[in-house]
Amino acid sequence: MLSLVLGYLVLALISRAQEAAGHMTCDCDPDCWCRKRGLSLFRWVFPRFHHNPGLDAWEKRRLEAEA
Repeated sequence: MLSLVLGYLVLALISRAQEAAGHMTCDCDPDCWCRKRGLSLFRWVFPRFHHNPGLDAWEKRRLEAEA
C-alpha cells in the first residue's frame, strides 16, 4: 500500500515538473477540481472527471453515437 501511495506521489511530482517546463498544459475550466490549491499536484495522475470543454464535447458525441 505504501509503495502505491509513493508511486502516485512520484508520478505527481514528475508530471508537475513537466507542466512547469511547458511540456503539458491544462485547459480545464477555472472551477475544475484540478485547479484547486493542493489538488493541482495530482492533475495528471488522476486525469478523470476534469471539466474540460473539449473532453465534455467528446463524451457527448460518444454517448450520442452509442444511442
